[in-house]
Amino acid sequence: MKKKLVIITGMSGAGKNTALNIFESQGYFCTDNLPGLVVEDFLRIIEEKELDKTAISIDIRSKHLFVDLKEVLKKIQQNEYFDTKIIFLDCDDQVIVNRYKETRKNHPLSLEFGLLEGIKQERKDMEDIKGLANYIYNTTALSVKDLQSKILGDFGIEKKDSYHITVSSFGYKYGVPIDADNIVDVRFLKNPFYINELREKTGQDADVFNYVFDDEVTKEFYEKYKELIFFMIDKYQYEGRDKVAIAVGCTGGKHRSVSVARKLHEDIAKLGYRVYLEHRDIDKGR
Repeated sequence: MKKKLVIITGMSGAGKNTALNIFESQGYFCTDNLPGLVVEDFLRIIEEKELDKTAISIDIRSKHLFVDLKEVLKKIQQNEYFDTKIIFLDCDDQVIVNRYKETRKNHPLSLEFGLLEGIKQERKDMEDIKGLANYIYNTTALSVKDLQSKILGDFGIEKKDSYHITVSSFGYKYGVPIDADNIVDVRFLKNPFYINELREKTGQDADVFNYVFDDEVTKEFYEKYKELIFFMIDKYQYEGRDKVAIAVGCTGGKHRSVSVARKLHEDIAKLGYRVYLEHRDIDKGR
């Protein structure tokens, strides 16, 4: 079976990095701004490695390194080891100008031309490359979400295959997780820590879990919280997110937060989402 190879090129400022990040989120091995001179050597290495999906971006600088980029790409398209698709990203001149002004980055041809003249020269130089593309995306009026939808659709990638959710428990005494999108504090729930026979156990144990969820306050809270989380994870996916991290915290991260995270993980999984469960602090202080 041929290895998948995606080559992303086009106008600077049109979204090549964004497109590359989309493929990276789908498990592609990605390389940014690969010089045209070393593309073929790079692909020979890929042929020998266990990398089934690769995406590389190439920009105008490759045409200024004494290499015929068009011929390099045509040769790659004929390579029997790769199923090669070329994406060309385009954008209106004024929008590219605005993007460079916003980011304060220099255009690749800024040493030779002013910004607008550099864009016009790049468009002229890249015209023959555009003719080789399998997909041409004009990002003038596209949001990141729109570009992602187009790429996933054209490459037959189901969004549900990439979208995943992580539910984790933690203890506030060890700090709040910095990578969480949504954090809930359950320190108001009845605490098994104050029950001698439960103190050394965790929310992984049935008697601790039952102690937490047998309480009416927990039951009422959880139903309201679950409804909110179900609503949010659906909207996160609709907005183009690839992953969402939900964190549940209690004092030590061993009893209440573990129990609630377990239950939430179980209920989200029933909806058909790809969901992972982590207990950050469950073994600390034991």
